[in-house]
Amino acid sequence: MMGASLEHQRQHDLTQAHAQALARQHEQRSLRQVAALAQLDCLRGVAPEHLAQIAAMSALRAFVPGTVILHERAPCEFVYLILRGTVSLALHDRGGQKVLIGILNRGDCFGEGPLFGDLFRGASVTAETICYLLQIPRSQLRTLLPEAPELAQALRSIYRHRLVESTLGQVPLFSRLSPFERSRLAALLQPEHYPRGATIIREGEPGQALYVIEEGQVVVAQGEQTIAHLDEGNFFGEMALLDKLPHNADVRALTPVEVLALPAADFAELLRQQPALLVQLKDVANQRRADNAAIRTNHERTQELNAAIQRGLLRGTHVLVRDPARCVEGCRLCEEACAARFGATRITFNGVMLHNLDVTNSCRQCRVGAECVEACPENAIQWNDNGALVVTDQCTGCGACVPACPYDAVQLVADKGAHSSPLWALWRQIKHLRHPTIPLQASQPPQRANKCDLCHGHSDMACVSACPTGALRLMPVEELFSF
Repeated sequence: MMGASLEHQRQHDLTQAHAQALARQHEQRSLRQVAALAQLDCLRGVAPEHLAQIAAMSALRAFVPGTVILHERAPCEFVYLILRGTVSLALHDRGGQKVLIGILNRGDCFGEGPLFGDLFRGASVTAETICYLLQIPRSQLRTLLPEAPELAQALRSIYRHRLVESTLGQVPLFSRLSPFERSRLAALLQPEHYPRGATIIREGEPGQALYVIEEGQVVVAQGEQTIAHLDEGNFFGEMALLDKLPHNADVRALTPVEVLALPAADFAELLRQQPALLVQLKDVANQRRADNAAIRTNHERTQELNAAIQRGLLRGTHVLVRDPARCVEGCRLCEEACAARFGATRITFNGVMLHNLDVTNSCRQCRVGAECVEACPENAIQWNDNGALVVTDQCTGCGACVPACPYDAVQLVADKGAHSSPLWALWRQIKHLRHPTIPLQASQPPQRANKCDLCHGHSDMACVSACPTGALRLMPVEELFSF
């Protein structure tokens, strides 16, 4: 009996010693991982406890030369840290030409863009050598950022620099520069923010800078007449600098706008060093003068441009259009299909007629500065992977988004079950306990915001699928408009 007890104690001691040895090995491995991560430039200065968390959420991946790790048009849910090897970043400019943005090596990272900007212009990433990368789920890394400000600052700095370089890479004027030349130019650019409606350039004032639109949309106007619409990747202000004359038009922010300003002195030095850019700029300026002169005398085009701006047709990438010539009179199958799927129709017709097409009244899926998103106190309107704004289950039916939308594209409808779960009822009770109110009238049935989200969560668009003649289709904005 005594022998069995001693044997049991010996086995217990061995098990405990083994567990302690494993714990020491795990601790030593964790320390080695933290030390290795601390040597990466992109993580320099990050606290050891946060590096340990990054190590715990990472997976080691290897890629052979020629592998496309990320594609510029495909969503990706990971951030990558380069432990060994070389990758190239490339994207296509507005003219469809492939542009090399840069070469990344050990200590760099990529895939961080969506952590800070929903509209970050992605780049394709290709392994140039055998690469060993740490793959980190972006969702997990995002939860770490609030408690690791030094990590957030480091990644945001990388994001900002790469955003500037990729913006320049997408502008045909600068895409022919080498990555090194664009990097030098990026260091000269001064980021500026303008709120919706602000005047960036005023007619009659001298030129101060060349402006590249990083994010947002602007309109160009001479007097009361709108003559142009520009969005991200476009530039303006070059005419006054080239001609050394005052600006001949106002430039106003249609949405909140982020621009990159190249001061006049740096602009002159750039053209001195890059005479080919001067030739391109003069060609652009001459074409713009011709376009401006043409639009001032083309009343139909002026009306189209003004209608497009006033009705928000240029705020998104696509519009839902109807061909009246193919539409059967009295047929409402598309509206009925929409209402059957969502409880109330999200589209109406007889909107803006352009090129014999009816641009329907529906959500514009505004890419930048969506007023409904800004007005929502619950952050309940969010982007999905297909570029549509979606009303999530966070919606409380407060209705703030309805008057905020300048295009009357959002309505409140009765909530017939989206928030009828026990968990949702409990959440409403908790909110009521936190902010108790004395009811002054009988309670109203729950409501929620209703807007077109291109049939988020479904494999088709109900209205398009229901149309028996093919009169409805989702059309790219650039296909509909020539300006």
